[in-house]
Amino acid sequence: MDAPTDPRAAVWMAVARRCADDEREFSPAFVDALSQVAAGVAETLGRDLEAFARHAKRAKVSVDDVRLCARRNPDWTDSL
Repeated sequence: MDAPTDPRAAVWMAVARRCADDEREFSPAFVDALSQVAAGVAETLGRDLEAFARHAKRAKVSVDDVRLCARRNPDWTDSL
């Protein structure tokens, strides 16, 4: 099966596969809602990373930008 070219479709597929791997059953409405939340978080993260790089007058996102985003989530900070 080919990977979807639409980013939101790719997120939906990833969420659907993860839900299918679980022993519990999830409704299609749950998979849709969770994929929308995941896509929204990814979009926000991307915008934040771009803004941090722009603020530092860089054209590319760096590890420091990722660390700035991770400061909002202690679990992410601990893993970096």
